[in-house]
Order: sequence, then structure tokens, then C-alpha cells
Amino acid sequence: MTDRETALHQRFAGTRRVAGAGWASIRRALLVLAALLSCFAGAAAAQTFSRGEPVIGPMPGGSRQGNPLYGMPPGQVLLSAFGERPVFSPDGRRIAFIGKSYGDAYELDLATGAVRNLTAHAPHEGFLRVHYLADGSFLLLGPHQPAETREKTRFGRIELFWMDAKASRPPVPLGVTVFEGIATSRHDNRLAWTEFKLDAAGKPLGTAVNTARVGMVQGQPVLLDRREQAVTTECFAEVQDFLPGDGALTMPCYHYGRGNSGDIVDVVSLDFRSGKITRYPTTPGLYAEVEGLFPDGRRTLVECANDRTAGMELCVLDLDAAHPRYTRLTHITDYGRYKYGNPVVSPDGRTIAAQIGPADVVDAGVGLGIVLMKLAPDF
Repeated sequence: MTDRETALHQRFAGTRRVAGAGWASIRRALLVLAALLSCFAGAAAAQTFSRGEPVIGPMPGGSRQGNPLYGMPPGQVLLSAFGERPVFSPDGRRIAFIGKSYGDAYELDLATGAVRNLTAHAPHEGFLRVHYLADGSFLLLGPHQPAETREKTRFGRIELFWMDAKASRPPVPLGVTVFEGIATSRHDNRLAWTEFKLDAAGKPLGTAVNTARVGMVQGQPVLLDRREQAVTTECFAEVQDFLPGDGALTMPCYHYGRGNSGDIVDVVSLDFRSGKITRYPTTPGLYAEVEGLFPDGRRTLVECANDRTAGMELCVLDLDAAHPRYTRLTHITDYGRYKYGNPVVSPDGRTIAAQIGPADVVDAGVGLGIVLMKLAPDF
């Protein structure tokens, strides 16, 4: 851990240094968190998150004193005092996450709070993301060999690996270099990803959206039925979630260097049959990066902010291109420069998992803890 990363952990968690401590300290912390989880299902059952006010302009922040970890709103519980980029298992009983960028992947049992390190049994150069396939096996994203800088590694060396559900075998490379994240189907071992389209000089011109299915051939994982579904040249697309039926998916589409904080991003969906890309207009002045999809396919979570470098909230977007309604879900920026990020929705649509941390981070996607939010019945 760098001095800067250590300072960020100390700032966010006060005297608790769980993410930088040894495995014994992590286990002790998780025993406490397991007790919190048992309470979450009982005493806190009536406390839930409700959909907030419509976002029609800039979202006010605040200067509330204290640490948001010690003043969590009703319906929210801390699952892990370290980690980032959570994902739900297909049955909704477990959450996998990355311990820290270019680190190990972990899995947490929601019933017991028990955690296991998924990747410590094999040599690797660190991972940025972990996903479940429908059969319970894992997909991991990380470099086979890092570049000379973290930025060049992130944009040019992130590969796709498969690992069995028991995490008993070393991760197996699938021969694909990925731009940012991937999407996985709820129904079978289908996935989608994007790759850069390059000109003759190697400069990125856009992104190609690809789909495939992970299958086993002679005991080895391979990508089957691979197809290029679309090419985007007006922006750089990152796949997010398959829409119901797996015939389309949601994506953030990035316009780098064109916004006040460095980027502009569109919320879009891609229909595979027609190749049509549908844009869901964003509230003026709002940064809205599409994230986890609700099971009904009609609503999605977005990371939303006036200036994402100063803090970020979670909003809900109705996926209606003619009437895209944004509503605010969280208020962590009441404390100033803090943020939620990378939220995902459970398979039953009743809970949200997200990472939490300060706005000042070393790399994109960095989180310093995983939280669980219970949603109101009429959400």
C-alpha cells in the first residue's frame, strides 16, 4: 500500500485500519460485521431505503460533521470495512468483491458474514473486478503483465480470466483484453464486453461491443459463439447489464475530456437485433454513470453527481427515453467529499450493495468498504 492509499484509509476509517491490517485483524472485524448482519434481518427489518426526491437540477451537498460510517442511515449496514466493486451471486446469498485495486478477490456469505479469499491460492498480478457467471463460476479482470503505469495497465492490459466456483483452480486466461467492465447474464454463461477499435497508429477510435458464452472444451474454459454486436465511434462504451431476455444491454458511453470535471457520460442501451443505440437524456449539469439494473429491467441505478471529483451519490433512473426520471437515493455528500460507487441490485430486487469511500481516490473505482441497503417494499 502506498503512503497516499494509507492516508486515505486513515482519513476515512479513523483509527480502524482493517483494510491495511493482517488477515487476523480482518477476521476479527468480520465477526463483528456478522453480528451486524444478523441484526439487519431482525431489528432493522422495518428500516429501509425509499426512493427520494426527483433530480431536476444540481444536488445540494453539505458540511455535516463526522464520519458517514458512524452515522449510517436506516436500512444500511456495513458489510466489510475494506473492498470495492461488489457483485451478488446468482442466488443472492453471497457477495464477491475486490479487496483493493490490483489485489485479491473475496467472497462474503451474507447469512454468516464469513469471508474467503478467492485468489490467494494462485500467483497473479492483481485484479480490478470479479463477476459471477450463472453457474456460480467466476470471471476476473486483471493484467497478465502490467504496463509501466497504472493508467496504461487499466486501458491496455486488463484481461479476462475464468475460475471455477470453488476457487480451487488457478484463474485461466480467456484471451480477451477488455475495456473497463463486463456484463454477465442471469440465465446462462453469456457475457458481454467492449474492446478498443484502433487506427493504423494504434490510437483508439471507438469501442466494439462483443458477446460470447463461456463453455468447457476438453476440461478447459473457452469463449463460444463470439459475436461483435456494434461499434461505437462517437464515444467509448462500457457494457453494464443485460436487459431481460439478454437481447439488449445498458452501457455508459464516455466522452473523455469534454466536461467540467474531465468527462461527459451518456446513459444508453444497445439492442442486438437492430443495432440501435437508445440514449436516456441526463438532467442538465448532472454526471450520471449507469450501474446496476433492477430485475424488472425498467429501472437502473446510476452514480450521480454535480462534480464527481467532489463526491457522488446514488440515483435511480427510469429507463424511458422519452421521460427519463432521475430520483436521488442517498445523501452521503451531506458529509462533504464522500461517495458511493459501483452499486448493484440483488437478484430479488430487494437490496443494493455498493462501495463507500472518500471522493479523493488514487484510481477510478477505488472503494474503502462495502455496504448493503435494504429497499422499501414499494420501492
